[in-house]
Amino acid sequence: MRLKSKNLTGVVQPLSFVDKMLRQQGFSPSGGDTPTYDVVIYDSATSSSYFLRIPANPVSKPSDTGEMTVKLGHPYLEARLIIHTEQDEYSFIPKEIRQAAEHKLAEIGDYLSRPSCFPHNH
Repeated sequence: MRLKSKNLTGVVQPLSFVDKMLRQQGFSPSGGDTPTYDVVIYDSATSSSYFLRIPANPVSKPSDTGEMTVKLGHPYLEARLIIHTEQDEYSFIPKEIRQAAEHKLAEIGDYLSRPSCFPHNH
């Protein structure tokens, strides 16, 4: 299910900054040509796990500094291992899990929407 995240979706930052930030928040990159970052959210009440995913799409070739820039896509939340139609999945994912995911996205969005103020490695 797609989540709304006004301050995260569409953010453009250098990949190294996005990668460092998301890893600090417990995300890990997963395969493919375009990196997608995901973190598992565990619901102890139902003993179920959910994936919170944030796609990072390249928007430019590496710049003069050799840095690739990415634009963050729509984050989405999905039940782990269980496939449902989108309508079923919305009601299947507990409200508390959706809220936890949205809270985490808001926090990440706050960090990533700031101008990147990290030192460049030259």
